[in-house]
Amino acid sequence: MNAIPPHHVAEPAFASSVFFIPTNRDCSRAATSYLAELDFARERAGRSIPLVVSETDRGPSVRTNAETLAELARENPDQRIHHLTLDLQHAYFDALLRDEPDVVKDMFRSPRRNYGTAMNKLFLMTASFGADALHRRDSDTRLLREEVPEAAGALPIEVELAYLGRRVGDVDAARPEGHGAAVDDAPVCVVGGNYFGEWNLDVKDFAARSYGIVNRLYEILGFDPEDVPALVEEVFPAEQVYDGRDERTLRLAPNEGADPDCGNVAVTRIHELLPSVPSDNNLAVDYFGFDLAMALGIPALHHTRAVFHEYHSGRFVPEQKQLYWEGIARFADYFNSYGPLYEPGAVGRADAAAPQLIPAELRAAIGRAVGALPGADPAGRAARITALANEILIPFDERYARIGRHLAENAERYVREVDEDYATHRLLLDRWPGIIERAKSLDLSEIAPALRG
Repeated sequence: MNAIPPHHVAEPAFASSVFFIPTNRDCSRAATSYLAELDFARERAGRSIPLVVSETDRGPSVRTNAETLAELARENPDQRIHHLTLDLQHAYFDALLRDEPDVVKDMFRSPRRNYGTAMNKLFLMTASFGADALHRRDSDTRLLREEVPEAAGALPIEVELAYLGRRVGDVDAARPEGHGAAVDDAPVCVVGGNYFGEWNLDVKDFAARSYGIVNRLYEILGFDPEDVPALVEEVFPAEQVYDGRDERTLRLAPNEGADPDCGNVAVTRIHELLPSVPSDNNLAVDYFGFDLAMALGIPALHHTRAVFHEYHSGRFVPEQKQLYWEGIARFADYFNSYGPLYEPGAVGRADAAAPQLIPAELRAAIGRAVGALPGADPAGRAARITALANEILIPFDERYARIGRHLAENAERYVREVDEDYATHRLLLDRWPGIIERAKSLDLSEIAPALRG
């Protein structure tokens, strides 16, 4: 095996890429921080990667971001910077989706919180920037070296440039036990790491009383009870300490350990084949393509180069807490409805030698599997959401009990809503190849030109 050595950027295995920061907040700190990664790509790999900040609302931070990005463009004349406001995005999607059904048009114009559609937007924009890969960082993150000086050399983009799109057999990474050379010819289509920093207070509230509550939460959500303690310990450590590890591990099935997070990731090829689940306020639906790709035999590469994630640990705001736990309730349904598709080989295997990687007949099988989800066992699915309320939220304290009672009262409604979302996902899967081809025919840099220095 002639593996690419670590700490070395060979000629990237993908033609070109775009660096996205989607945001609904002031992203000045993130944009400034991640320019260092783009400088690295230019200097070490000879890659000029455009920075694209895409807004997800029309709040006051849009003007702040415009001013920041204009200043960064002046200070960095060699760096292309694009600011995609909602008005520019609507002009783009109106042109792209002109011949699509109304339900498809509406999902890309909806102001509602939808992590799946947010990811799908980036997938399409990548094609319309003429690129075949994307890097994504979230706007509440920044390079870890700004908080932990010892992490100064640990840039995630170095790993992304070295390994994204490369043949698995040429990747220097550990493999889970029991997995041999069978996947050596498959391409690595997802490369990513995780976050470092204060983790979600919505979960930390419960861990502060007992990790047993967090373990039970994960069991109710549908994770294997035998795997839960180790998974929770890895994902939610009691104290985060930077240990300097610089490791890579191939992931051949989802949830076997820490998987790449959407806010610290690079993607190629599968974004043109597997759109995310367009489900309102449903957590983790943007991981659909990553998880299904692993099940199809297309490994992901996980690395330990985290980015710093700044959670805002403020006071208990009932409306925000309820919105979060409604997202968890919908996730509980998504995870268990789609979970069987993520079992290795459940809907088939990708063809590493095929130009499309996921042939048309396999895409059709995926569509049929998703199309069978709406309407399946509504009573059992509502009962899972009710168990989340009754076993986790209601016993904790009165503040959470009020949220728990709301979830229990609305469990059947959540199931009906996500059923509609799953049906829409089936439609999107069917129409995605044509939408991607039209996206490639559009030049998004004409709609949203680079800012002038």
